[in-house]
Amino acid sequence: MNKKLISDEIQEAYKERFMQLRKHEHSTEGDRRFISRLTAVSEQISNLHVKAKVGDFVIENDGPKELGCSGHILGPISMFLASFANCLEITALLYLSFSNAKVNSIRVKVEATIDRRSALNPKKPFPGLYDIKYCWYVNTEENLKKIDRILKKAEEICPVKGTVKGDFEREIHLVKDDQMHSI
Repeated sequence: MNKKLISDEIQEAYKERFMQLRKHEHSTEGDRRFISRLTAVSEQISNLHVKAKVGDFVIENDGPKELGCSGHILGPISMFLASFANCLEITALLYLSFSNAKVNSIRVKVEATIDRRSALNPKKPFPGLYDIKYCWYVNTEENLKKIDRILKKAEEICPVKGTVKGDFEREIHLVKDDQMHSI
């Protein structure tokens, strides 16, 4: 076990950026270096099939199959959950690597309930997306207490999680190699 979760190059790049963040934390130079505006521009391809361009990247979404759409492309809510899961995963990979934890692999599963009646009135009584919970699956030799401490720190700074308001249910499962494929 104890394979590297991320490369030395990525670790060094993040360490350098973190040092720069600390150095310029509350300064005009920090504002200039680390604050930027993101823009996504969406346009229709056909029916409810749309594409958004963010910088040089293009992301497509479609409406649900029950509305007559193809069902071959994720919808925006599913894309949001995937982004949340990916952000948690990336942040955890960094923190586990920096802590020198003996982790072979990690996965996170994010689940939520959606009430599509929120289209009627998104404030009351139908909440839209709610009951968001996530579960970590960690293939490790470390004890649960150490893994929990590291993952809590990663969760605290995950940018997507920090953007979403609310309480989240979470779990951690320490698993063996052969169990990771069935998650």
